[in-house]
This record gives sequence, C-alpha cells and structure tokens, in this order.
Amino acid sequence: MSQTGKLMPNLDRNSTKVLNLTVLQRMDPFIEEILITAAHVTFYEFNIDLNQWSRKDVEGSLFVVKRNTQPRFQFIVMNRRNTDNLVENILGDFEFELQAPYLLYRNAAQEVNGIWFYNFRECEEVANLFNSQMWVVGVLFGRPIEELFP
Repeated sequence: MSQTGKLMPNLDRNSTKVLNLTVLQRMDPFIEEILITAAHVTFYEFNIDLNQWSRKDVEGSLFVVKRNTQPRFQFIVMNRRNTDNLVENILGDFEFELQAPYLLYRNAAQEVNGIWFYNFRECEEVANLFNSQMWVVGVLFGRPIEELFP
C-alpha cells in the first residue's frame, strides 16, 4: 500500500509497458509498439487571431506509438479529464519545436498546439525521438529505414 492508503500495483517497467500496450490496442488494434511514454502532459492550443494560448481539456499520459498500417506513427494522450482521448497522426509534414518543458507542433489541420510535460526529461526524450534520422525516414516513407536501404 502507498502512503496515501491506496493499493498500488507493483509492476516493473516491462510489465507496465505491456499493460499500456494492451489498453492502447483495445482502442486501436493496429498499434504494434509503444516507442516512448510521458507520464503526464497537458495540452494547449494557439489562437492565431488572438495571438494567445489556451488550455485544452486534455491531460494525461502520452504515448508515441508505431502502427502496422497507415498512418504508421501517432501520439495518443489517454485523457484523465474526460473520455475523449487525443490522437494525432504524425505524417511527413509534421512540424515541431522544443521549448522545454513545452513541445510545440503543427498538426495536419495546420493547428498550432503545445504539449506541456510535467517531467522536463521526458519532453527532451520525445523531441529527440522526433529528431532522430530513423524516425524521420520512417515517418516520411512509412517503412523502417532497414527496408528502404537494405
């Protein structure tokens, strides 16, 4: 039992990842792998006309996932505020900028959003994944780099 009196499962990192993958696959059976996780994030949207940020009704754990069909990559926030989880497809025109602890991005609908990370290190790790060459090639071509350059 934890100090708050709640029963807490004693799961190792791998067991937690398997459990999270199972939950995500119930939502989307095409998810094959969790690439990275952030324990707690909050979303903001930018209003271009007003030149200001406003908080969206989305916060929870963020998962960057690989799928076995198009779109090959997404990030998902299992929303703790309501039943609407946030799902963003990561396509070839995905743009982002790191301003830790924020990750700013433009989605396919050309909306500018910001993700605030509770954990600064997790913010940097997600940005590093998005910057990696293997990631960029996979997003652009929808296939692992090994398949493109045998």
